[in-house]
Amino acid sequence: MTTVHGDKPGPTVALLGGVHGDEDEGVLAVRRLLTLLVHEDLAGRVRAVAPANPAAWAAGTRTSPSDEGNLARCFPGDHGSPTGVLAGALTSALIDGADLLIDLHSAGAAYHMPLFCGLVGNAPGAEGSRRAAEAFGAPLVWAHPDVPPGRSLTVAAKRGIPALYAECSGGGGIRSDELDTYVTGVLSVLAEFGALPAQHRRSAPRMRWVHGGGDLDCGGQAERNGLFATVAAVGQDVAEGDEIGRMYGYEGGLLEVVRAPRRGVVMFLRRRARTRVGDVLFALAEQTETPR
Repeated sequence: MTTVHGDKPGPTVALLGGVHGDEDEGVLAVRRLLTLLVHEDLAGRVRAVAPANPAAWAAGTRTSPSDEGNLARCFPGDHGSPTGVLAGALTSALIDGADLLIDLHSAGAAYHMPLFCGLVGNAPGAEGSRRAAEAFGAPLVWAHPDVPPGRSLTVAAKRGIPALYAECSGGGGIRSDELDTYVTGVLSVLAEFGALPAQHRRSAPRMRWVHGGGDLDCGGQAERNGLFATVAAVGQDVAEGDEIGRMYGYEGGLLEVVRAPRRGVVMFLRRRARTRVGDVLFALAEQTETPR
C-alpha cells in the first residue's frame, strides 16, 4: 500500500486497482495517479493498492494461482485461504477508516463491457456515492439496489462509506481514452470531496443512468459447449427476444441463438469464443433511468 499525505486536513480516500489479475487498466491508472498526486495540493490522504492481487496479476489471471480464489468475492476476508487473508488485509488497512472507496476494474481478458461506473443506491453512504459517480464523469452509470456478498463495495456499504467502481472494455489491452477517463475521473472525484483544488473537477457530461442487479455471476449462461459469436454490442438497448449472440458447435453447425430474456441494456458480453456449459455469456441492466 502506498499512502500520499496532503499538507492540510481532508478526507481519506481508498484506491484499488487490479483486484482481478487480468485487469491492467486499474493498475496503470492508480500508478499514474500516484505520480500526479505527489505534485498536487492534496488535502487529507490517499491510500492505494495496485495491483491489489499481486499473485494473480503476476500470472495475468482473473483468480489467484495460489488457491483459485476470486478476490472480488472474498471481502471482508477470512483466515481460511490466501485470498481470504489478502481480502482481510485490504479491508483493515485500506477500506476501514476511509471516507471514500474507488475500485477500478475492467472487463479483463475474457469479457467485454462498456465504459461505466457503478454504485450501490440503497445503502448508507449512497448520496456520497452518487456525488462521486457524477464527478467521475463516465458516460454510463449503473446504480444497483444492493450488492452481493464478497465485494469491496459490500464492505464499504456496511460501514456507510461512499463507494464507486469503474469498468471498461478490457480484452487484454489498454485504451488511452479509457485510461484518461479513469485518471481524470478520480482526480475529479477527489476535487468533489475536497481533497484537491476545484480546477480538477470535470464539467459533467451527459450521463446515462441504468439500474438493476449487478451480479455478473448470475447473467445469461451457456447451455451448451461451443463457440460463442456475439451479435449485440455492449451498451446497446435490447428488447425481449432480441439476438444477443449465436452458439456454434465445434464442427460448425449452429446450436442455438441466444436471445435477451427481457428488455434491457447490455452491460457484459463474453469476449472469449470457446465456451463451456455454465459460462456467463451476457448480463443486462434491468431498466434505464432518464439520462442526466
